[in-house]
Amino acid sequence: MNKAVHVLVYVILAVAGVALYFEMKLFEKKELLKDSNEQLRNCIVKLSSFIEAEDAPAASGLEAKKDVSAREAREVDDPDMENLLEDYHPEYEKTDLKLMSWGTSQSAQLRKLYALDADGNKKVDEANPDKFIMTGEGTAQQLIDSITGRANKQYEKLGKTRQELANVRTKLQKLVGDYNELPKEIRLNKIEIEKRGKEIEQLTTEKAAVEDQLQKSKAEVEELKTEVTSLKEEVSAAKDETEAVKEDLNKAKETVERLTNMLKTQTSAPRVASGPAVGGGQLTTGDKGKISAVDNERLYAVIKFDDAALDELIGAERNGALPPHEMLVVRVAKGADGKDSSKIVGKVRLRQWTPKTNLVTVDILQDWQQAPIEVGDVIRPD
Repeated sequence: MNKAVHVLVYVILAVAGVALYFEMKLFEKKELLKDSNEQLRNCIVKLSSFIEAEDAPAASGLEAKKDVSAREAREVDDPDMENLLEDYHPEYEKTDLKLMSWGTSQSAQLRKLYALDADGNKKVDEANPDKFIMTGEGTAQQLIDSITGRANKQYEKLGKTRQELANVRTKLQKLVGDYNELPKEIRLNKIEIEKRGKEIEQLTTEKAAVEDQLQKSKAEVEELKTEVTSLKEEVSAAKDETEAVKEDLNKAKETVERLTNMLKTQTSAPRVASGPAVGGGQLTTGDKGKISAVDNERLYAVIKFDDAALDELIGAERNGALPPHEMLVVRVAKGADGKDSSKIVGKVRLRQWTPKTNLVTVDILQDWQQAPIEVGDVIRPD
C-alpha cells in the first residue's frame, strides 16, 4: 500500500513538474503575444498620424494660358488661347489636410477583438454558433477597416498625383521645345531686319534722287502751265472768232433758206390727185439714199441719192430747182430676233445739188440730232 502511495505521489509530482514546465512556457508565449499585440496596436496608432482623415475637396479654375494663334505678320487683338492647366487637379497640392491621429480611445478599441452586447458579453455568430462576431461598431476590425480604407484612398491619390506629374512633365517638355524655337526665329528675324534696313537705306537714296528729279519736273510743269495758259487764251480768242463766224453762217443760212423758199414758191408745180408728182419735189416713201460724207462739227453732210429719188426732187431732166426739204436720217439695224430695230439719229435740210451727179449737200439740223450722223446712214422722207 505504501509503495502504491509512493508511486502515486511520484507520478503526481512528475505531472506537476511537467505542468509547471508547460505553464512557464505558456506564460512566456502569453507575454510574447501580449507584447506583439501591444506593439501592433501602437504601430497602427502611429500609422494613423500619417493617414489623411478625408480627401481634399475637388477644385478647379487654375489657368496658365498659352497663345496658340498662328504666327503671322498681323496684329491679333483676341488670340486663340490654350489653358495648360485645364485638366489639372489643384486639390492634389493640399498639404494641410486633417490626419486620423488616433489617441487613447482608439488604442483601447483596438484591444476589443469581439463585438459585445448590451451586457458586455461576446456576440455569438448566428451563422457559426461556435464562433463570436469580430466586426461591427466598437471592434478593432472597425478601426482596421477605417484606416485601410483611408490608406487605399491615399494610395489612389498618390497614383493620380504621379500621373498628373507625368502630364505636367510632358507639357513642360513641349513648352521648352516651343521656347527653344523662339531664339532661332529671333535670329532669323534679326537677319531679315538687317537686310530690310539695307534695302531701306538704298531706297532712301533712290527716293532722294527721285525727289530731286521731281523738283525739276515741277519746274518744267510750271513752265508748261504758263504755256498752257497762253494757249488757252489763244484758244479762247479763237472760240470768240468761231462764234462770230458761226453767227455769220447762221445768218447766211437763214438768208439762203428764205431765198430757197421763195424759189420753191415760184417753181413748184400743183400736186396731182391721182398720186405724187414726179420732179416737183414730192417724195414717195422708202429709202432715198445714203450719207456719203459728213462733218458733225460743221453741221453739214453729203447725200448720194438714188436716181429715182433725184428724179422726184428735180425731175428726170435734172433741170428743176432743188426744194429745201427736211429729211430724216435713219440708222438701219436688226435685233437678235430679226426684227427691224432702226432708229432716227437726226434730220437734214437739202441745200445744193452737184450737177451731173447724184450728190446733194445738206445742213444738219442740230435741234433734231439724236446721235452723231455716220457714213452709211439711210435717208428717208420726213
